[in-house]
Amino acid sequence: MDGLTAARLRRAVAEGGSGNAETVRELEVRLADLVGARHGLCLASGTAALISALWSCGVRPGDAVAVSALGPAMTGLAVVAVGARPVFLDAASPLSFGVSPDAAAAALEQEPKAVVLVPMWGYWDEQPEAVNLFRASRIPVIVDAAQAPFLRLRDPLCGLADVVCLSLHARKPLKAGEGGACLTNHSDLAEHIVTLRNFGQAAAHDGRRLVPTGPFATSFGVNLKMNALGAAWCLSQLDALHETRLRLGRSRERGVQELLAAGFRWAEAAQSDTVVEHGGYGIVAICDSPDDAGRLATTLAATGVEVDTSRYHYQPMYHYQPMYAASLLSRHAATCPTAESLAATAVACRLEAFSPLLPDPGSH
Repeated sequence: MDGLTAARLRRAVAEGGSGNAETVRELEVRLADLVGARHGLCLASGTAALISALWSCGVRPGDAVAVSALGPAMTGLAVVAVGARPVFLDAASPLSFGVSPDAAAAALEQEPKAVVLVPMWGYWDEQPEAVNLFRASRIPVIVDAAQAPFLRLRDPLCGLADVVCLSLHARKPLKAGEGGACLTNHSDLAEHIVTLRNFGQAAAHDGRRLVPTGPFATSFGVNLKMNALGAAWCLSQLDALHETRLRLGRSRERGVQELLAAGFRWAEAAQSDTVVEHGGYGIVAICDSPDDAGRLATTLAATGVEVDTSRYHYQPMYHYQPMYAASLLSRHAATCPTAESLAATAVACRLEAFSPLLPDPGSH
């Protein structure tokens, strides 16, 4: 542990270590600056961030929420946690984690209260036509950027989305052990998130920050605060952000080398030409067939690389049952064949899985 990290941890302990500590508020400002948002709100986890975003956007039990079928199970579980029903959106193409405009149009018939877009593995390929359909219908857009903390578009992501949610889980590029954040330009949404996170307290502006104030239970709220020790750890990584980006870049280069050396034909998952910086989480190779994908995954695993399929079979979210049974039994239910095709032929690896294969930076 370096001296600066140790100093930040000591400060967090001295402040009491709770989610109301000054260390957490500092992290909120730093994360907002990272993506160019007006407000950053730290929460207990990425899932807590999604739940808070949904609630602040007015999603309530019984509502429909449109969500990318290729998001992880955890995204849909946040929808279920607020009592809402996921409406699964098919992919735009067999190479794309973006949602199909046709699927977006069909979802609007169910009058969703929000839509959750997911740049899986750090890839953003949302079709403007699909996004504009939701915006034109005044449907709040939430981006689950748990796997894309470094995603940068030509225009700020918080200008397109009402709320961007981050995960600071230990497997993500920015880590707090557990933790998450909601980033938004909308003060009203930020205030709702503070109230939900802090036992129903109101929110007061303190310069760039929103802090809880006044009595508890003025509105509905629970404890969704982040631990200050995790915040201190994350702050130390933000202090070394340039080095983190360089390390992920080197891991990506090694990942491409390993994928090419395996000898199978593949295409990288599609990315919009509006992307300035990849989200920084992983690399996805999409093969010509499921058999080729299986062989590629096996070849990579033999080199010691952790492949997604070694943890769980990668497939559209609605395969995770029984949590989505109600959505699948709905008269509106539809499968997502394009998403099925992508999932069957994709080999996905975290960039950090390639880090042990990098040469020692001190060697010559």
